[in-house]
Amino acid sequence: MRGIDWAARGFLAVICVGSTLPASAGVELVSHRAVYELELSQSESSADLAGLSGRMVLEWSGNACDGFTLNQRLVTQISDTDGGQMVRDLRMTSWESGEGDQFRFEVKRFVNGQLDDNVSGFAQRDENGAGAKFSVPTNSELELPENVVFPTEFVRNVVAAAEAGQSLMIMKVFEGTETDKYFDVSVFAGKPAQITTDASSLEGDAETFAELSSWPVQVSYFFPDDLQGLPDYQVSYRIFANGVSANMVLDYGDVVVDGTLSELVFLPQDPC
Repeated sequence: MRGIDWAARGFLAVICVGSTLPASAGVELVSHRAVYELELSQSESSADLAGLSGRMVLEWSGNACDGFTLNQRLVTQISDTDGGQMVRDLRMTSWESGEGDQFRFEVKRFVNGQLDDNVSGFAQRDENGAGAKFSVPTNSELELPENVVFPTEFVRNVVAAAEAGQSLMIMKVFEGTETDKYFDVSVFAGKPAQITTDASSLEGDAETFAELSSWPVQVSYFFPDDLQGLPDYQVSYRIFANGVSANMVLDYGDVVVDGTLSELVFLPQDPC
């Protein structure tokens, strides 16, 4: 059975092809807690997957002065075609500096209540280059491209680029979920719209979202050394100008999972 983990995919910064990326400094993201209900949409026989359901909770807060904190938990119940069942529990917490050049992270993966994997460390980008040092596992390091970006910077730059009318973005991304890789990521942003989505259907939020622009985006993740040109997986969703995402579709090739925004709480916004 293939393990399915989605750790803040799509929250990455952008380096645009053939143009200069608009500065993200003016983009203000709202502190919020969002709950997404996960449901299996498609499954090929090669996935050996009979069913999948779950929930993802994402909590984002902070500002450009103190940095940004992201807490995420993803719990999925998976059953295979032989009747076996598994509960996967992914927990991630991270802090990112307001300038996007420092990134502290910890990821824990549980299977059926038992700790299966643990990754934690610190990454940074400066004039001397970029890299990550891991405290777990110990004595592990990963060299990163000098133009690598970290999760919160992505969301701010994607919004900035979308507002500027840029549709195609290419980037180098490190999320802290693995000790041996980063991703080459392409983002395609569609035309802006002010439409009703599952976010605006939440009680008390319809007026807020009706006033916001939003864009459909498709994010494709590639291994840097893969010459076949095929993404490892893709994520599509609608992103609002305040950073909230809705209408998620996680496409792993042989498995497709839908994520529906079911609960949204705006958190107190600390002034910078």
